[in-house]
Amino acid sequence: MCKAILFLAGRYHARDFQFYRKLARGCFKVAVDGGYRFFERSGLVSDLLIGDFDSLKKLPRQLSQKTRVARFPVDKDKTDTELALDYCLDHGISKIDLVQPSLGDPDHFLANLFLLSRASRRSRPGTPQLRLVGPDYEALLLSDSRVSFCRAQGSVVSVIPVSASITLTCRGTAFDVTRAKIARGQTRSTRNRITAATASFEIAGKAFVIRHFLRAGII
Repeated sequence: MCKAILFLAGRYHARDFQFYRKLARGCFKVAVDGGYRFFERSGLVSDLLIGDFDSLKKLPRQLSQKTRVARFPVDKDKTDTELALDYCLDHGISKIDLVQPSLGDPDHFLANLFLLSRASRRSRPGTPQLRLVGPDYEALLLSDSRVSFCRAQGSVVSVIPVSASITLTCRGTAFDVTRAKIARGQTRSTRNRITAATASFEIAGKAFVIRHFLRAGII
């Protein structure tokens, strides 16, 4: 297994199923508790169903024999998403997409976003290996590294410092900068639009990079 995709609980619209199927192609597919409803509706088969099943209440009747089940008690120290992420990392999978179809509750979104920070310490350095993604956005964590976006003209990118300050260089955007100093809490590095065929963001320090797609499902 070289890549995994975790489908979290949320509202999955049928219009986005093609996007999700393309994203899941060739991946180890994980249903995180209520995220199993996506598999029921889309026709895809999960390789793993994991969680405390407080959303599902009980195991699905038509569960595929291919699907392994990992059940945990409701009272635990980790969320279902963190348990699923740990499972993948423990099995040597470092390239992982966490699918959260919409931002949902702020606390859940922030907790999942910061799981990228926690898990990045167990992943290979360089190109980001962990991503939070939905049909109209993706969120990465960069730490003393860079990322490039190709054929993404019109999409909007925000860089949110996690460390006390970052040094940001970006090219191919409406506002190109070279070694700009951005302190945590400043908003100067938000909502920059990609204008070129290829745009790059290089960061010294640690920051979230959040890209909003120009059209839903285009990645």
